[in-house]
Amino acid sequence: MKGPYSGLWFLLTVGFAIFFVASAFGGIKLGEIELETTQMYAELTKSHEPVAPVVQEITTESVEVESVVVEEPRYIIDTTPQRILFVGDSMLESLSPRVAAYAKHNGHKLHTVIWYGSTTKAWGTCEKLAGYIAKYNPTFIIVSLGGNEMFVRDIKTRHLEPLKRILEQIGDIPYQWIAPPNWKPDTGINELLAENIPANRLFVSKDLTLARASDKIHPTRVAAYGWFDLIVEWMAENQDYRIKLDKPEVQTSKPDTLEAMAPPQ
Repeated sequence: MKGPYSGLWFLLTVGFAIFFVASAFGGIKLGEIELETTQMYAELTKSHEPVAPVVQEITTESVEVESVVVEEPRYIIDTTPQRILFVGDSMLESLSPRVAAYAKHNGHKLHTVIWYGSTTKAWGTCEKLAGYIAKYNPTFIIVSLGGNEMFVRDIKTRHLEPLKRILEQIGDIPYQWIAPPNWKPDTGINELLAENIPANRLFVSKDLTLARASDKIHPTRVAAYGWFDLIVEWMAENQDYRIKLDKPEVQTSKPDTLEAMAPPQ
């Protein structure tokens, strides 16, 4: 059906056909006029050309990765209540009240066993220590031994195996060994202890200046309290397994249990 615009539609159709053919074959002449339709088409479609994506290649050589070293902690801090077994010779008489004060202040239980006149040989040639470990099931052990072995000859040979046996009975239980507070030069007990006990579990007392009781051997009670304070400070810096030992406000207290044995025969 013909309408008023049928002629116009015909002209537009013809024009589009000419334009399409021209764009395909490079151009067309209308009389003296040459239509550069290829260029015209390119200009019209320039903004519609696809844009190639920009890809940045990343290789391991172009990326600097800073290595991060995570250091393992050098020690463990256990803040839970402990069951402390304190064993040794007569030095415990003056040390135990101060240890008990620390234990009570920090929520620990303290079981003190004094074996008067005992040595590493006495403890290491029997099963007493193993028996007390089974009895009290300690989570931490403190040993104070060596004062009765100050002048033993050839001690590094004669007492080596008993010392090793003590350490075997302690096993994997964390412990702190307190070496004797020398009042005279010894014949090798401190060397024996240092050669067999890890440095971070052995408090060396031989060079301390401590006030002595009337026997000139045992520290006075007040000196012993200061002695243990030094031990606690040292433990806080050196022990590989640290329990809570905040300084108490009171000087002394009583252990939860106290056992004493006569000197070995």
